[in-house]
Amino acid sequence: MVPLQETSHTMSISQRVLRFARLRLGLKPLIDYAQARSRLIGIADLPIRTVFDVGANVGKKARLYHRMFPDARIYCFEPVPSTFERLAHNVRPFSGAILPYQLALGSESGRARMLWNQTHSGGSTLTCDRRTSAAHEVTREIDVPVSTLDEVASALPLEDDILVKIDVEGHDLEVIRGGTEVLGRAAAVIVEVPILDAPADRPGMREFILELSDLGYMYRGNLACGYVQGIPRLVDAVFIRPRPAQKRG
Repeated sequence: MVPLQETSHTMSISQRVLRFARLRLGLKPLIDYAQARSRLIGIADLPIRTVFDVGANVGKKARLYHRMFPDARIYCFEPVPSTFERLAHNVRPFSGAILPYQLALGSESGRARMLWNQTHSGGSTLTCDRRTSAAHEVTREIDVPVSTLDEVASALPLEDDILVKIDVEGHDLEVIRGGTEVLGRAAAVIVEVPILDAPADRPGMREFILELSDLGYMYRGNLACGYVQGIPRLVDAVFIRPRPAQKRG
C-alpha cells in the first residue's frame, strides 16, 4: 500500500514552516540531520527501559538518554579513575536512574593494562599502543578491572526494551562479543566504527555489520561523524533489531 501524502490541509503550521524551510530554502540536509539526531534515527520511538552506556566518559550521553527515556534505568561504565569521578559527580542528581560503574567491558573478565589519555578524557583505550595517541597528548598506562556485558547484566534487574551504546576507542567489537546474551534481547545498538583508513588492529564497518547481523540486527544509519580535515573517519553507527509486524484485526 502506498502511504498517503500529507496535504496542506492536514499539516499544522509548524509542519508547513518546516516543509518550506526544507524544500524552498535549501535547508533539507541540515533539518534532516537535526531530526535524525533528535530521534536517534528511530531509537527515540522505541519504549526503551534499560540503557547500557559503555564508555560513558563524563556522562553527557547518559543525561541525554535520561531526558529521552525518563523511565529507563541507565548503567554507565567508565574505567579511568579521574573520568569516573567526574561521571559520578555529573550523574549524582539522577541517583537511582543513572548508575555509574568504574569498570571496563570486554570479551572476557579479568584485569588489563589501559592507555590513559590525560589530555583528552575520551581518548583512553585498552589498546595500550602509544601510537594511537597524538604527539601532543600526555598518556600513561594504568591497570583496570574488566568484565563482560553479559556477566554484569546477569546481576541486574533488566527491563526490555534495551539500548546498548558502545564507544571504547577500538575495543567495541570485544564488548559486543562479551555481551551476546544482552544483545540477543536488546532492541538497538549505537557503536563507534571507523569507516576510512582503519588501523590494522581495529575492526571496520564490515566486521561490525557481520557480527551484529548474526545477532539479528540491521544497519540503520549514522548519528554523527568524526571528521579529520573534512573527511569522515569515525561514525556513531546505529543498528536496529527489526520488530515483528503488527497483525491487523
